[in-house]
Amino acid sequence: MSKRDDDSVGLRARTPAVKEAWKRTNQDMEAIAEERREDGWEVITMPSVHTSPVGREDGEDDYYGLVHVIPDNHADAFSEAFDPDTFTRWEAYRNDVDGFVFLVTELMDPESKTAILVAGQYNMQLSKGMVTTAIKTDDLYSHFKTINGTELGSVRYEEIDPFIPNVDGFIERFDIDQDA
Repeated sequence: MSKRDDDSVGLRARTPAVKEAWKRTNQDMEAIAEERREDGWEVITMPSVHTSPVGREDGEDDYYGLVHVIPDNHADAFSEAFDPDTFTRWEAYRNDVDGFVFLVTELMDPESKTAILVAGQYNMQLSKGMVTTAIKTDDLYSHFKTINGTELGSVRYEEIDPFIPNVDGFIERFDIDQDA
């Protein structure tokens, strides 16, 4: 197996359905951005080069959720625009294909009419820790960082369903005690 055929989480999904879903996710991100621009918003778009679902057992107690690795050529634009105190609204647009979650996360500063859209995908088979933590805490984070690990910002969501498909099925499947 060549190096380009694997990554830090195992074999990359290369099925036609998964490839098409990633392509559609990026197209959806651009369509959302265009709608915002038509409404007078300044919009920054970027694909995540990698998105990891991280649970508490994978790291620090307060560092769980979706970790999006932002390409270096987008990091400055993200850092210059993003302020966790002013980006008070968000939307998540999700599509589930062949065990993968394809997601566009939209962060919005309504006062300045600035939006940041990030396209990402994660493997549900690798998300048990994140989902378990999210169910137990009843919240979820998105963390944004560069390839070298520089933290760009984090956002906390009080809703987990927009980011995780079939939460109830996940609770049943893994017999998660929500009160533990």
